[in-house]
Amino acid sequence: MKQALIVIDMQNGFLNPESPLCIRGARATVPACARVIAACRRAGLPVIFVNRAYRADGSDVEHTRYQVWANGGKPLTPGSTGPISVENPPEFGRCEGDYEIIKPRYSAFFQTSLDLLLRRLHVDTVVLTGTTTPNCIRTTCYDAISLDYRVTVLEDCCSSNTEEIQRANMLDMSNVGAEILPSAAFLRRLDHDLLTLRPVRMEDLDRCAAIEAACFPREQAASREAIRDRIAAYGEHFLIGELDGTVIGFVMGPVISQPAIADEMFGDSSCHNEKHPWQSVFSLSVHPDWQGRGYGRDLLNGLITQAKEEGRQGVTLTCLERKLAYYESFGFENRGVSRSVHGGAVWYDMILCF
Repeated sequence: MKQALIVIDMQNGFLNPESPLCIRGARATVPACARVIAACRRAGLPVIFVNRAYRADGSDVEHTRYQVWANGGKPLTPGSTGPISVENPPEFGRCEGDYEIIKPRYSAFFQTSLDLLLRRLHVDTVVLTGTTTPNCIRTTCYDAISLDYRVTVLEDCCSSNTEEIQRANMLDMSNVGAEILPSAAFLRRLDHDLLTLRPVRMEDLDRCAAIEAACFPREQAASREAIRDRIAAYGEHFLIGELDGTVIGFVMGPVISQPAIADEMFGDSSCHNEKHPWQSVFSLSVHPDWQGRGYGRDLLNGLITQAKEEGRQGVTLTCLERKLAYYESFGFENRGVSRSVHGGAVWYDMILCF
């Protein structure tokens, strides 16, 4: 696999609040984009800036944007300065080996030389960053897939005008086969700092109990005894994440007969049966020292992949309201408030069907 980083429309005219074309969430993504750009340069990956620039007479401006463009000082034209200029943020810098392509419309592939450049560089995987997610990122993603490239989208390096638009478009791109990753997970992969997944062993018990206790309130956390029973009953569905030999998290749950978790299952491991159709998730836990780096996503994706390979009907879990968007980003569907009253909290049933 050879990757190339594509940085789309990260220009003052889209980033600065004083520009009529500003995308609300774009400026906040600059630090994450800068880290990824620097890391890709260090790793020797091609870095390709795909920018927008309009003729001064407006003859190449989209008709749907023309009025805003003309009334707003004609941003992104040669010689434009300040908040409406064509420049990329200074945080990105420019290196001799970087490439730049000017695109006339949303997709980075539409009437540009990008496909030719990627094939000459023997690239088979594009890593997409920039703005806006529903327009330029999404159309580039779909065109890349149509041209048989693998696609990775770095979700915190892309932006939209609202969080709702951002979530919906990330989900749609995931559903058509793009890999959606936080930049931290991409950087770990780039640095070969990958999480190793394996089935739990009984000698992992104390470490797992400590991680569970560190991640959940006392009334919600599974006890050491409960974790021991779960290891014994369905250890093949209890995946450990190791980093340099240290267990930093786990995901686990029995295979159950129904697409909803009942409270009595938490204390009764006999609910597990390999012949049942639904992989449940009782716990997804990453020790606080390693949270915020995408390892939870790696763990859950590992269990989802295993469930698919085993021919399950889907994956089911319950979550708190504040985690709904997180699980929806995997493709889980919110089925509403759960009957569960585990730990005295309000839970939501989440279902991922295959």
